[in-house]
Amino acid sequence: MGVSVCKTVTDLHDQELSKHGDTAFPIACYADDLSREAVPWHWHEEWEMVLVTEGCLRFDLENARQTLACGDGVFINSRAMHAIQNGSQTPGKIHSAVFHPRLIGGSMDSVFWQTLVQPFYSNAATRFLLLKQEIPWQQEVLRCFETAWEAIAGEQDDFENLARYSLSKAVRGILRNTDFSKSNLSEQELTKINRIRSMMEFIEFHYSEELTVEQIAKSVSVSNSACLRCFHEMLSTTPMQYVMETRLKKAAVLLRSTNKSAKDIALDCGFNDTSYFTKMFRLKYGCTPGKYRKSS
Repeated sequence: MGVSVCKTVTDLHDQELSKHGDTAFPIACYADDLSREAVPWHWHEEWEMVLVTEGCLRFDLENARQTLACGDGVFINSRAMHAIQNGSQTPGKIHSAVFHPRLIGGSMDSVFWQTLVQPFYSNAATRFLLLKQEIPWQQEVLRCFETAWEAIAGEQDDFENLARYSLSKAVRGILRNTDFSKSNLSEQELTKINRIRSMMEFIEFHYSEELTVEQIAKSVSVSNSACLRCFHEMLSTTPMQYVMETRLKKAAVLLRSTNKSAKDIALDCGFNDTSYFTKMFRLKYGCTPGKYRKSS
């Protein structure tokens, strides 16, 4: 099985399309250098555990922004929106594992699902859990996760059972020390998350067209100021900056996966001026579309 670099590709709802593992062993492990490319906003049905192995990283987790140092980590619940990027000038690196809860829970009527999975999986308000190395029980959870990651990465003898056991132990440690009566989110924050999801979805459907803040706001029946405030609070950007990021992200995918000309890709992604597209693409990726295609 081994380890790979995670290339986050999402659908129209920002749900990740990548397949993590297979039906028999639903987990995939990744080693990523965030100084090369950040992980964009996305979500998936699976759980995810992340360990910072080098540098300092910034985690954006729906209603929270956290900076984690080397040795710290985070547990991300199903369907929780998140993004990761470098938090300092030094390169930031992570080990991550994305896995379906059935890996440790088995069938939904099993005691393992009911005791290990159900308390967290069914708790929509508990979106994530930060894991700090200086807290003993959290350090143990991170150690169990790294044991599972290394077993899969090195394809050790009987690595499937060792990984499952270690992840079960990690989740058990979380359950024993987490107060699920305390939500990560208030009702107001849940409303904001649903609103930003809908606006992001609208942009994904219409990024190739002319878009304005007014159109984006109207898609969820809010004022322009409420739209601007929501993007600022949830994504730390503006609606039009997010539109630009979306267009450039889609262009990069087309450059990697098709033989279309840069001019045609620019038009497909909402750029009417090819020279402006090249300028903005260079600002984001550090090279022209042509050089990006060759290097990819």
